Amino acid sequence: MKFSGTKIYYERAGTGRDLLIISGTGSDLRLPRQPVPQIDDHFRVLRYDHRGLGQSSAEDEDISMANFADDAAGLLQMLNIDEIDVIGISFGGMVAQHLAIRHPKLVRKLILACTSPGGSTHSSANLVELMNLALEERQRSWLEMFDTRYQSGTKGEHFVYLLEKLIKQNPSMFPNDASDGLIRQIRARSGHDLSEELGNISQPCLIVGGKYDGIAPPKNLHYLSNQILYSQLRFFEGGHSFLWEDDLAWETISAFLAEDDDTL
Repeated sequence: MKFSGTKIYYERAGTGRDLLIISGTGSDLRLPRQPVPQIDDHFRVLRYDHRGLGQSSAEDEDISMANFADDAAGLLQMLNIDEIDVIGISFGGMVAQHLAIRHPKLVRKLILACTSPGGSTHSSANLVELMNLALEERQRSWLEMFDTRYQSGTKGEHFVYLLEKLIKQNPSMFPNDASDGLIRQIRARSGHDLSEELGNISQPCLIVGGKYDGIAPPKNLHYLSNQILYSQLRFFEGGHSFLWEDDLAWETISAFLAEDDDTL
């Protein structure tokens, strides 16, 4: 899909009701992805690379959160999708909030996962500041934010310790390094603030997060739930990667999407 100097790469797979999954910071559809049978087996899933990342491209200029939301809306319109369920994960949850407010008719149900409303009191972790730290401190800070159970110099079974190994072994992996497109995404992310506009989200909304997430801490999800009228809030075992740490997470999301739908 091409528009406004931007080329968006997307993938669509499966059968059933349409479902859009908006991914997080630095995501790339070329990277291996763990299957999600609760979703993949029941929906026609649409995924895409954000502008300037993966196989999508964009002009070399600053990007706003509105741009990211309009990218998603433009993709849906190009595919002649009038209404769709939306799962926004981390940064993708920020985009999904903007999408639901800017293009409300496109969103049927909304799932906001490990994300934040922004503003002075409920912002997500500041990744601009993170990238300004010296490498060793940057790695440690990232892991501590990713899962508040992490303790440097120790070992554990939580996903964050696998992430620690990956970061140490791959010098090009975030937060060791960041492409120009990723830096522009991080800057846009730092300006995300819908803390006073969440009441404009009218779609049924499920808000999910990890108990030990320091990137999108529980207080941020509580704020989302308190401000979004038709919302439910659930927490699961895990940090920022709780969706892959607690089997109940995807089951809960699938059940929410299937409510009042006889086809599932």
